Amino acid sequence: MTNAVRYKRRNYFIKKNFQGKLILGYFLFMVAGCFIFAIILALLSADSMTMVYQNNDLRIGQTPFMLIKQLLTAHWISIVLGSAFVVVIAMFITHRLAGPLFRIERAVDNMVSGQLDDVIYLREKDEGKELAAKLNQFNRELSANIAEIKKRSKNIDDLLTQHAAIDLATATAEDCASIYNSITRQNQIIRDIVASYQLIDD
Repeated sequence: MTNAVRYKRRNYFIKKNFQGKLILGYFLFMVAGCFIFAIILALLSADSMTMVYQNNDLRIGQTPFMLIKQLLTAHWISIVLGSAFVVVIAMFITHRLAGPLFRIERAVDNMVSGQLDDVIYLREKDEGKELAAKLNQFNRELSANIAEIKKRSKNIDDLLTQHAAIDLATATAEDCASIYNSITRQNQIIRDIVASYQLIDD
């Protein structure tokens, strides 16, 4: 039930600039396609004539112009409705891209601010699931490594406290060596974790 509420998004314009460009691109693609087919039809029928019977009048004209005029006159409502339909469908399609993009950007912002506990949840038909899964995996692994570093750092603090409490008058060399070796092991584990990352300045 919680996941169902989490995935539900009523706002279909999540990234207005991004979605607006995509919707405009879909619309212009449709218009350009229709325009290209109209040009091809006009070129193929440029040397022919067409007769149209309209309002008790018989009209004769070049085929391309007559066809385009009749098409616009008879089907302008269908053209407007079809354009609106394309825009609506494009809005739903872009929502599957813009929604995940917005969610991933927000998760990356949290990562930049040091919040690694943000888990990206996407809907079943959303795009970008692979990227979201990789970011979630990165956050889990980095969180685990940082937790391990914190644990080892605490162990070092405890060992240093233990060393400070040693009475040097009665302590043996073996006691000091044991603490020293323990600190060295803890520090080596930290160094191994840090060495597993390729840093910018390396």
